[in-house]
Formats: sequence, structure tokens, C-alpha cells
Amino acid sequence: MLSSISPMMLAQSANPMMTTCGAVRSTFRDNSCCTATLGNSIPVPSSCPTLDELVTFPKQMGNWTPCPIEEYYMTYSASNPTAPGYVGCVSEAGARPCGWTDYYTYTAATRTCTTIGTMQTALHAVRGGSPTMTADMLRLTNTETLPTITFPAIPMAYPSAGSDPNNAESKELELTTKAFMTYYGSQMDFTNMNFYLTYGTENGMVATVAIKLLEIARTTCNRALPVLLEAPAYGYDWGASVMWADNRRSSFYNGVECPCRNETGGCQRAGQLSLTQVGWSPTQFAAGIAPMRADAFGVMHTPNSTSANSPWFQTNVIPGNPIGRFQECRTPRNRCLCDGVYYLPNFVAPGTALRNFQCYSFAHSVTKFYSAQVRAGFMFVMDYAAATAASSQIMGSMRALGNAAASYMQLHGQIQLMKKMMEIPLSSPSSWLNALSRTQYAKWDALDAAITVCNTNRILMRTPEQQKYFGAYVFGYMHPSLQGYSINIGATSNDFFKSVVNYDVFDYSWGWRGEVPTNYGYSTIMPNVTVNDFFRIHLFRAEAVYLELARRLTLVCTDKTAKVTATALSVNQWILLRTPVSGRRALQAPGTAPEEAPGLHERALKIMEVTKRHGEEMNLVDAIKHAMMTDPNQPTKWEIGMPYEMRND
Repeated sequence: MLSSISPMMLAQSANPMMTTCGAVRSTFRDNSCCTATLGNSIPVPSSCPTLDELVTFPKQMGNWTPCPIEEYYMTYSASNPTAPGYVGCVSEAGARPCGWTDYYTYTAATRTCTTIGTMQTALHAVRGGSPTMTADMLRLTNTETLPTITFPAIPMAYPSAGSDPNNAESKELELTTKAFMTYYGSQMDFTNMNFYLTYGTENGMVATVAIKLLEIARTTCNRALPVLLEAPAYGYDWGASVMWADNRRSSFYNGVECPCRNETGGCQRAGQLSLTQVGWSPTQFAAGIAPMRADAFGVMHTPNSTSANSPWFQTNVIPGNPIGRFQECRTPRNRCLCDGVYYLPNFVAPGTALRNFQCYSFAHSVTKFYSAQVRAGFMFVMDYAAATAASSQIMGSMRALGNAAASYMQLHGQIQLMKKMMEIPLSSPSSWLNALSRTQYAKWDALDAAITVCNTNRILMRTPEQQKYFGAYVFGYMHPSLQGYSINIGATSNDFFKSVVNYDVFDYSWGWRGEVPTNYGYSTIMPNVTVNDFFRIHLFRAEAVYLELARRLTLVCTDKTAKVTATALSVNQWILLRTPVSGRRALQAPGTAPEEAPGLHERALKIMEVTKRHGEEMNLVDAIKHAMMTDPNQPTKWEIGMPYEMRND
């Protein structure tokens, strides 16, 4: 009898399901199957589909999709009220009918798709950072399918992996994780750190912040805790972290020396624990100026304080978001919470060593290197009594069955995915991470060349602080000669990019976390800068989107009279429109709309007047469209990547 059959990865036909029985019979006959001894194996014929193909082809995924980039094939049921009976291409982000929402709209009542733009004319949204690079990854790995995770359908008990770092299944994922990180060049040392399963880096950071809050509240009298954020900086759901820690308030330290002991309810009162974001510019640190906050006794501390009574801790994204800072924390290790979602060779310059960072905790996930829809990740936390006790209780709550128990597919899916990727050497062009590096570098190259043109022509620039290829975003600002002209156009969108380039990118106005933008001025004096002058471009859409962005930037920065679309302004028109009659710059309070902003029709007429004086007059319809998309009073719809405190749904 046969003990195993080894599949062969061979070139695929147009339809991998077209297997002939004769080919299979011939293979078995030629290998004397009936007399094979135990332990022998034979290859499956090249005409047989692989398991990945059996899963992918019927769904028209992978290279068998009829859909263009950033879209995939989907079938909705006839009774689905949002997309009744829709069959066809949907957007990779959101699975919206008709395709990518920059190009199409869908009307459920009439079941019709309407084209609203093309790659060359659309208002492209490059805001949150949801990866939509399937087509690029298939092309660069030269494979028919993306990595496919498969499981046998068997009955089983409740999940066992949760708050116990010594659980056997958790240990298996931990070992695989460490092997995978070593595979891609990580030098992180997780000795004397405990491993926990999470639902992604974001979930892990909420957990580790809660763990640190609980640990501090259990070991000190401090209840008002500052978190250092090197501005501009990414943030998390701070309220959720405070909630998880406060749920354990009965264990908070309640010593007789604590000032809170004399308050009603003592040091274990509900709602007493609080967290404050403290944004601080790197230029202030460089000048020797550090923030100071008081502990429970009124003693002032800087973030680098080693005192046990220090109220400080820091979150550090490595490489950073929105700037790819690749640096250590300002705090001691036991106060440094590391977000390692971009700690990969794909988000640093070629040849950069992924060095060991000294972290209290380190959260990571498959989100940014494989799929943001696969909510799976892990974290490490230092193993000493106070930290381990806090970790056990916070993770016990967060991984409880009623909250988000770790599923079998989440745990073993990560193991299977990492092992599949490690089967191919990192140096091979067909390696997943190798291909991801190449597509990220290609986007960087295109944007870097275009932004260099814009900087040369004194329009906009990337911050000198950000080295090329570092990070998953490009962060910059208007050239100092144009700072102060940008206004709030609503929806946290950058004025220049939306008005002139017809690209919708974040102004990242929330990223200052209390810092004043004029304090930033990295190697540049920027007295006129406001939050409206900054931009952040994520690098997770298809390469073609960034090639188009580079084309438009190069066009308008080279020829200040050029327009990319009928509803966009030229650079000269934008400057004139943003310059008041007095000639002074339109400075305003950060993140606020001008008082008594003109109405839509009035602004449209102003746009027509300005465009006529400086180039070709925009017609009324296009002027109204431009006025609508730059309306400072338009609501901001929360999306992934924005602060949780801005949620309004």
C-alpha cells in the first residue's frame, strides 16, 4: 500500500481542474502502486490540481479572477438588501459592489453600477492604510494563488489558549513565531518574556497598555498617568485600556501614605485611574527640553526617570507611524511598550539590521505583511512578578469566552501561514516577504522622485527626519514658503493634495497629541506652519495608484499652471485662492474651520473668479463640485487609522 503522495508545484494550466483520469492511472501504474512497500511515495501527476487551487479556482480568486487590481470576485444572495443578487467584482477594502469605490458607485434599488472616475481622473482615497495589493503580490511572487490556509472540519472543545503563557498550543505558536522572525532577520531577544495570543497588533497594544496601567496602579499611589508620544504619533483605544485596568481596581495599591487614601472611596475608587496623552516633538528633546509630570506626591518626573514612583510610560511604533522612526524609547525598558506591526524587512531600507529593541512589551501581527482581514497576532511581555500577574489578569479578561476567546483557526492559522512562508528562502523572488519589499520600495521610489521635484520647486517636501524606505507611510509638509496657506477643508483631509492633486490623504492633525506643530520644525524654521500643512500618505494600495500620484505631483509641481482634472486647481490658482485680499496668509486655529465660512454657492463663485484670473475659468458645475469636496463643514467619518476618541458612529 502507499503511505503518502507528494504534491508537485508545477506550471498551471488555464484551468487547473482539467485533470484526466488516464494521467493519474498511468502514474500509479508506472510506479507499481499495488506492490509498493510501506514508506514509498510517488509524485502526483502534473495534471492534478494542488490543494490551494482546489480552494481558489472555484472562487475565482488568485490569477483566475476576472477582476482588475484592488478587486475580487463575489456573489451576494438575492435576499441581501445591500447588494441584492449582485455577482461580480467588489472592492478589496469593504467588498463593495461594482469595484473600487474611487471609480464606481452602486445603487441597490436599481442594481446598477455607475462609473465616476478612472485611474487618471478619479479622486483617489489614500487615507487609512488597508492593504489592497493582491494583484501586485501575485505578479511579484509569480504564483497562481496567494497563501491558502486549510483546516480539517472536526468537532472540538472550547479554545484552551488564552491567559496562560505555558499552554501547549500557545507554546507551539510562540516557537513558530520566533522561528519566523529569525527567518526574516529579526534580532529581537525575547528571553524572560511571556507570550500571549492576540487579535492583531492593535489589540495587543490595548492589552499591554492596560497591563502597564494595572501594574503601576498596583505598585504605586499614582492614578493620573501620562503616556509619552513622540509627536506626531499614532495612538490607540486608550479608553478601552483604562477600562480593562480599572475593572481590577480592587487590587490597586491602597497604602496609608497615598494621598488618594484620604479621598472618598480611597485609592480603589471607580473612575480614579486616568491616562493623558503627552505629545512631544523630537526637536524639543534634541534641545534638551523634556516634558515633566508629577507623581501622586507632587514630585516632578521626566520620561527617562528610573524612579519607581514615576508615572510615565511610552508607546513606540518601530518603525514609526506616521514617520518611520527606527529608534529606542525615551523611557526605561520597563516603561517602553513597543508596537512592532512594521518590524519587518519590508519597512526599512535594504540592508538595515532589524536590531534588538529594549521593550517592556512587543506586539506584532500578520496584518501588514499578509492580510488585515486576518485578525491574528501575538505579543511578548516582560516576565517579572508584577508584570506577569497583571498580564495574566488582563489577558484572562480579554480572552474570556464572552469577550474574544482565541479560536483554533486564529492560532493554528498563524502557525500554518508562517510555516508556508518559511518554505521559500527569503532571498528567492517568489518569497512572500521578498516580493512585499520590492513592491514597497517601488512605491517609495516613485513618490520620492516626485516629491523631490516638488521640493526643488518650493511646493512641498518630505520631512528630513524620515529616511527613504523607512516606515509604511510618507510624511511631509508644505514648503516653508507656502506654509500657512493650507486651510481646514473638513474630513481631516490635506488641503493641497485634495484641491490640486485630486488625492485624498490625511492631514494627520490628531497626531500632535497636545504638541504645537511650530515646535516640530525638524531642521527647518517653520514659524507659519499649522496642522493643515502636513500630509501622510500610506503605502498599502496597488503600485499603480502611487505611479499615478507621482505623475500628478510631477505635473503640477513642474508646471504651476497645470491641472490634473477639471475639478482640480492648479498650484497658482490654489495659492491665489488661499491668499486673502490683504495678502496675508490664511492662518487659523489648528484643526478648525474659519468662522462663518462662506456658503457653498459663494465659495463656488469665488473659485470661478480666481480660476479665471489665473488660467482657465472653472465652470459652475465643476466649481460647485470642488467647493463640496473642500467644504470645511463636511462631517468627518471615522475610519481605521483615526483616533478612537474621534468616533462618531
